[in-house]
Amino acid sequence: INALGIANVGLTVAKLIAMYYNNKCNDILNAKYEDLVSIEGIGDVIAKEIENYLSDEDNKNRINNLLDEIEFEEVANEESSDKLAGKVFVITGSVNHFKNRDEVKEVIEKLGGKVTGSVTGKTSFLINNDINSNSGKNKKAKELGVPIISEEDFLSMIEE
Repeated sequence: INALGIANVGLTVAKLIAMYYNNKCNDILNAKYEDLVSIEGIGDVIAKEIENYLSDEDNKNRINNLLDEIEFEEVANEESSDKLAGKVFVITGSVNHFKNRDEVKEVIEKLGGKVTGSVTGKTSFLINNDINSNSGKNKKAKELGVPIISEEDFLSMIEE
């Protein structure tokens, strides 16, 4: 999905779509605007871009030709859990217990949570080791009443 070149569709959105449709290619190819906007993390603009892309017959033919040439393996999701289901995180600043922020993101997603790039009213937690930072994300989190937690707080949360 990410590699198709659909405007505004990156890896995060591609994962959301794949999860929503349980990786079923035919369902994804027939995705409708109404279904797409119901996916948390996908808004009006992205849903329209995807629907427009998929309604173009040339694009559908290219995808079908590609699907004829590749085979998907079932991926066992051994370590996944729903411990963070329904929770939306934003990660900012440096990390100490993980290699990088992408590793934190991977853990959150394996536990059923979502990671976005900006703090909004839908954000559950902002992870920042400098809780008193004057960064834009910290200011926005305080303004919206979003809890700001350290990496240690996050680790405690997932160990419970």
